[in-house]
Amino acid sequence: MPHARINGIDIYFERHGDAGEPLVFVHGYTGDITDWRYQIEPFSKYYRLLIFDNRGHGKSEAPKDRMSYSIEHMADDAEALVAEIGVERYHLLGHSMGGAIAQEIALRSPGRLLSLTLEDTSPFFDISGNEMLSKLAKARNDIAETQGMAALAQWKSPFPIPPHMPAERQAEVAERLGGMSVDAFIGAQAGLNSWTGAIDRLASIVVPTLVIVGDLDFAPLVHAAKEMAKAIANATLEVIPETGHSPQYERPDLFNEALRKHLERSTAGVSAK
Repeated sequence: MPHARINGIDIYFERHGDAGEPLVFVHGYTGDITDWRYQIEPFSKYYRLLIFDNRGHGKSEAPKDRMSYSIEHMADDAEALVAEIGVERYHLLGHSMGGAIAQEIALRSPGRLLSLTLEDTSPFFDISGNEMLSKLAKARNDIAETQGMAALAQWKSPFPIPPHMPAERQAEVAERLGGMSVDAFIGAQAGLNSWTGAIDRLASIVVPTLVIVGDLDFAPLVHAAKEMAKAIANATLEVIPETGHSPQYERPDLFNEALRKHLERSTAGVSAK
């Protein structure tokens, strides 16, 4: 299995497709490369895909140091991995936490990007001012610390299950969470919460941008998507109907069509139908 030693950590990655422009996917908190299961086949026909597990996720190494899971560190990992495999300019897509990582990359390395896609994400993840979310995060962290990740994986979310989320995917996500490192789980949540955010920097993003969000996602994320689309000068907003936090998995046909059109608008690339 392909791993690269990136910033002192073994990062698991996969490459798909051997022609076209590079397209890099960055998954979200507690996710892994399986989040892109329904994008690999259609887009690898026309783009060179790079998918990988963020530090502490999936098959990548999980550092014990919980302070090492900052958004900035994970953006460093993504950029270093891209450089390691010899990619110069590329399309970048980030989902949820991956969207925060993608924003950091777009702000620090705009000349490297052909386009940017921000999926179900926000320019700000600090939940300290939200009593409900803070209590929820603390409760989950307490279970992870005292009972272990297997117990946390059995915890029932208070949020409704989106209508198009396959039951088998729910089981897969629970199994994945159960195998995650406690340090990564708590560290990555802290990294999101402590991220300085990009609210005051969004206007500096200059690459063609697609902001995509499920209409049934958590209300603050839907609001954030609309505000990001307004703040980024060269942005297009796409709202996927009857969809929660993972449109790429819940309604892949709609998601893929929106992404395909965005990539074609951004370059002279061929269709990814």
